[in-house]
Amino acid sequence: MTESKREIVHSELRSRITDPSVSPLKKYQSFVLGKKGLLFLLKYEIITGIFGLLPGVLGLITRKLLYPMLFKRTGKNVIFGRNLTIRHPKKISVGNNVVFDDNCVIDAKGNANNGIVIGDNVFVSRNTIISCKEGDVEIGSDSNIGTNCLIHSETSVKIGSYVLMAAYCYIVAGGSHDFSKSDVPIILQPSVSKGGISIQDDVWLGADVKVLDGSIIGKGTIIGSGAVVNSELPSYSIAFGMPAKVARKRQDPQMMKE
Repeated sequence: MTESKREIVHSELRSRITDPSVSPLKKYQSFVLGKKGLLFLLKYEIITGIFGLLPGVLGLITRKLLYPMLFKRTGKNVIFGRNLTIRHPKKISVGNNVVFDDNCVIDAKGNANNGIVIGDNVFVSRNTIISCKEGDVEIGSDSNIGTNCLIHSETSVKIGSYVLMAAYCYIVAGGSHDFSKSDVPIILQPSVSKGGISIQDDVWLGADVKVLDGSIIGKGTIIGSGAVVNSELPSYSIAFGMPAKVARKRQDPQMMKE
């Protein structure tokens, strides 16, 4: 989607939420469910409302059986923790052996986006937010997302396989605004995108790392705690700082073979 079209969609979403002529029910369906129809609304409310906070083994078993009815696709042996917030579930695909810990937000919100795709054997730790605003999020297999992380996409966030993300990481594609007009509030000016974020396979992000729009992190790279990534970092490097700079290189296994 082009930036101009995306901004039009954002404006339409804002107008539907704030329009007093639109009923609260329709606003709720648009913002939370992503689709119309009383049958799906009732299913969503019953499953999340009754079983979302159910503790213990009984809660885990019932959510494991019932929550897949809400999603676009759910693999085998998916664990859903307590108090999950799920929005636009029909645009969320989940692989096998995925674990969502307690208090996570999985939000695929948007009108023209594809939503969220999560591979096999992924662990999403508690209090983590995976959120779309007309963007897409892909998380590869065998990745681990730490506690209290934010992954937000207004364009595209692609996270590879075997990615290790420590606590409090902040991955945001989009979210910037034009501010060239001083007579117009910044929040009303168009969003600005640098093309999304790509985090390739086997990357380790230390605690409190921030990855900003337009960043590309190469395969096998390690980012030190507290770093801010705002550009491209080559494969098999170790980087830290604000902005993150390469401190030294790791050994590329392909070159070692040669």
